[in-house]
Amino acid sequence: MNSKLIKMLNFAIYKTMKRVLCHLQCDVIKKNVLRKFVRKPHYSEKTLSHTHLKRLLQKCRSVLEQFEVFNSYTQLTDEDISIRKSICKDIENAFQPHFPHCAVELTGSSVSRLGLKNSDVDLSFQTFSNETKKHNSTDDICIDFKEDTKMGNSSFAGFSQLISKEKLCHLKTLLTDAGFDKQSKVIPGVCPILYFTHRNLACDLSIENKSALYSTNLMLFCNMLEKRVAPLYRFLIYWFKYHKLCGGISKFKSYAVFLLVIYFLQTRNPPILPTVEDMIQRAEIISDKSSVTYANEYFNTFENSKNSESLEELIKEFFCFYAKFSYSKAICPLVARSVDTTELTSRSLASGNVFQANSISIQDPLDPNWNVTNGVNHKYCSLFQRGMILLSKYCYPDEYWKPTTTGTWGLLHLLELKIPQK
Repeated sequence: MNSKLIKMLNFAIYKTMKRVLCHLQCDVIKKNVLRKFVRKPHYSEKTLSHTHLKRLLQKCRSVLEQFEVFNSYTQLTDEDISIRKSICKDIENAFQPHFPHCAVELTGSSVSRLGLKNSDVDLSFQTFSNETKKHNSTDDICIDFKEDTKMGNSSFAGFSQLISKEKLCHLKTLLTDAGFDKQSKVIPGVCPILYFTHRNLACDLSIENKSALYSTNLMLFCNMLEKRVAPLYRFLIYWFKYHKLCGGISKFKSYAVFLLVIYFLQTRNPPILPTVEDMIQRAEIISDKSSVTYANEYFNTFENSKNSESLEELIKEFFCFYAKFSYSKAICPLVARSVDTTELTSRSLASGNVFQANSISIQDPLDPNWNVTNGVNHKYCSLFQRGMILLSKYCYPDEYWKPTTTGTWGLLHLLELKIPQK
């Protein structure tokens, strides 16, 4: 075979191998991209009916009564909380044989009681030493977290050395072997979660999620400090979910909605809530990186707000406030003022964890270098801003707030106004 033919064959083999490698790389890239955007399985059974809620609100005789009816229908009851605690115990019991010194803690709305009846059950898997004390009640909270380097009789001796996603995969296997949901999924993200259902409720399990415990404690504290927090937040989180702005990887998180409410209440004149900085210093919401603690005695250090605005006035002002807000600045509940995002970015450079600005930026008061809305897609940021502008136009004409037996009015009118897509 002459040299020219050999060169031609080699070139043909090279081109073929290049195409094969290119296809393989594309497949890997596609898989990695898809893996980043894994969605939670759709859970069809719902505990809230918008149609039924609409009928209830339509029958009311005032906006105040609408708030009362809305809360009565959507809030978590004592029975709901009891079921969630029982679910938490079920999960903990499934892990105990493998991790003798572990605990599964409720976080989020199951503890703060700010969420809706159909909110996910948020859970955090914790490992404890024998000396660790756990105590959790709404009257006196004292939770100390200590890393347990001795995993006892754990079937995974190197569990503590695994990354969070790998730990969740192990926990998923344990739950499946114990007879739990076989359709559970590990959802990637900044804080990966194991998503599954138990007793007809959706559950999100994370690993050593201390930030969730801290934010839960802040939400609970604000709820106990000011009675207007719960009805406002509950209506607004429902509005976000109804308009599909909340509940997905690239959408607003419930914690972001909570911070929008808190910042708004901090900036009323006079303020309804103090700065989070003040809460941390005076109430020890976070005392250090390994503990969360506060007690009823701290409430005595805060004076009652002199602001007497009604819920009707506040919900109207909320939409007007964020319709006019300058989103080139970041919302900072830590100090109750807006700050240029460039300033937050430059401040965070020294720490190596840079504050990343977005179309809407909300500084986490418990982790100042973190933008809570960092992962929110520009599309949903724009929808939120357009929604605020739209609703602000309907807040003050009396015709939309007077009870009527035909058409929508009050809170129902705010809920059902469609946000323009462009």
